[in-house]
Amino acid sequence: MAFDQILPSLESLGLWSYWIIGLAAMLEAFFVTGVFVPGTLFVDAGGILVQQGAIDYFDLVWFVAIGSILGGEAGYWTGRIARRGLSTRWHLERSEYFQRAVRLFERHGGFALVIGRFLGPVSGLVPLAASVAGMDRRKFVLWNILSGFPYALGHIAFGYFLGEAASSLGPLITRLGLLAIAVLVLLAALWWGVARVIRLMPLAISILASMGRAVINHPDVQGWIQKYPRTSAFITRRFERTSFWGLTATLLLGAALYIFVIWIGTIFDFLMLDPIVLADTHIAQLVDAFWTRGLLKVSAHITSLGDWRVVLPLAIAATAGLLAWRRYDLLLGLGVALVGQLASVTLLKQIFHRPRPDLGYFLETSGSFPSDHAAVSIAFYGFIFFILWRVKILKSLPATTATVTLGFLVGLSQIYLIEHYLTDVINGWLVGALWLVIGIAVAQWRQEYRMARHPDAAPRPARMAAVALMVLLVLGAIWQIITYDHARNVTSPSAARSVWTNQPADSGTVTGSIPLRRSRSGPGQTLASAPWSSDGRARIFAFHEAGHGSKAPPAPIRTIRPASGQTIPFPTRK
Repeated sequence: MAFDQILPSLESLGLWSYWIIGLAAMLEAFFVTGVFVPGTLFVDAGGILVQQGAIDYFDLVWFVAIGSILGGEAGYWTGRIARRGLSTRWHLERSEYFQRAVRLFERHGGFALVIGRFLGPVSGLVPLAASVAGMDRRKFVLWNILSGFPYALGHIAFGYFLGEAASSLGPLITRLGLLAIAVLVLLAALWWGVARVIRLMPLAISILASMGRAVINHPDVQGWIQKYPRTSAFITRRFERTSFWGLTATLLLGAALYIFVIWIGTIFDFLMLDPIVLADTHIAQLVDAFWTRGLLKVSAHITSLGDWRVVLPLAIAATAGLLAWRRYDLLLGLGVALVGQLASVTLLKQIFHRPRPDLGYFLETSGSFPSDHAAVSIAFYGFIFFILWRVKILKSLPATTATVTLGFLVGLSQIYLIEHYLTDVINGWLVGALWLVIGIAVAQWRQEYRMARHPDAAPRPARMAAVALMVLLVLGAIWQIITYDHARNVTSPSAARSVWTNQPADSGTVTGSIPLRRSRSGPGQTLASAPWSSDGRARIFAFHEAGHGSKAPPAPIRTIRPASGQTIPFPTRK
């Protein structure tokens, strides 16, 4: 099985691949956007595409090098601006990564820019440290240019050899082994990304605040403030740290708008783009080939976390605890997040009426778009972990990591069981994230304006009774997970396939249907039937015997090829 038939790839984007990878390199080199963008992973993926023969090595080197150089320039100029507004209030020395960048610069001078490119989170902070230290502009430009090319050459080469290793090991790995590797890699990437954001976000905010103060102190800006006092006062209040309607509300509103825009984008993609719908059907066919009885049972237990028989007792337990400790602010936020996502998902299901996948292991009759399990995994469980953070049971990093991990696993279980399409799960995550942010905003507002001082907790007997009730309800939820009926009813995949017919099925789009092809074989075979050629491409597709046909392998790389104008042998809508 070809490497690019399993892992997400940029191959179908053609020349745009160069620009996207170069942009990712630039965004990571700029410390503000580098908090969120794992540019090095994009560059390594570009090296894999080079190994696959999809793009050219030296052309990609130029794009990556120029992108990283531009990102370093942005970091240097940001440091020069921020240095004018630095104050002791922000304490940059508290950032471990910034101190590492400073020590690296003090020890190696300009050569630190070259070394820093290969040090992950430190890479975007070295230009900032050089700027704050007052490094000469011409000297910085020289070293910044020199640092971009070793970074590009090294990481693209690393990706190339990674692709070679995958080509060599591919025939020896079973489907289940490949699935396990993919899941572990995705989990590791999620955990790494969460840790990166949590640790670097305070530094990024402090530097941006310093830039803001420097801009405000500029004579032209001061003149504008005097000319428009009301507008300037309104903007100033939006960044106050002493009021909920200041910086807190601004950040929450920005996060909500960002999630909302992405969510609307996914809906338009679903409505307007045939390749998106084709991607859903092809991925469903691909997942079917990885079915085993054991993994189906595990997935059923995981997906039970989104079932109302589990969510309801946990919600009642949380309500009892919050009432006993008089945390009405958190209780209101939890209610808004839970009820809001439930209402949104119900409404969207009624609007789109997308049928469930015909390849699904369990028979479901409710609408498919969006996934209610994915939505509740983020909105409800995310707010539960937020509560645990607010009452100081968990720190921010474990709470955020737990939320992301649980949401990922629940969504993945829905995809593995083929109870939902990929776009259903992604849209469910976004709906849940939107209502999680809204719930947090409501809780923060309630805390500040309705409960400036928390009332005393309930008497000790009432609290003990609440704890006992919470324990019973949590145990009941755990029992529901263990004895989940879907998991108990799992049989062999071949038994489930035996009830399928060869008649075309409806993929459940809004504007039409796409015929699906059913599979009847099991997933036990290895990938040895898909030998790798010297350029890393599989010429024999191992799923041929599974009934998918050699002309149309159900692979993620093929799901997005219609966007690039390539012809694929799958039937499309008329």
